[in-house]
Amino acid sequence: MLLSREKAKGKRQSSHNSWLRIYAIKLDKGIYLITGGAIKLTHLMSEREHTLNELKKMEMVRNYLLDSGIVDADGIKE
Repeated sequence: MLLSREKAKGKRQSSHNSWLRIYAIKLDKGIYLITGGAIKLTHLMSEREHTLNELKKMEMVRNYLLDSGIVDADGIKE
């Protein structure tokens, strides 16, 4: 089953750190379901209300997918 809780990072185009974070659930290799985004001002998502809300929203979507039997990209197509 995919829907893992791993971090994925895009290829870096410049030497500075970006503050923009896109939150997504991995459905398959190279296929992500975007659940939201935020400006990241702290190291951990749980340290600020706006990033904590994104974490909660991502978990709600993940639970919905699992409850609906959607565990990979094929489940979305059906």
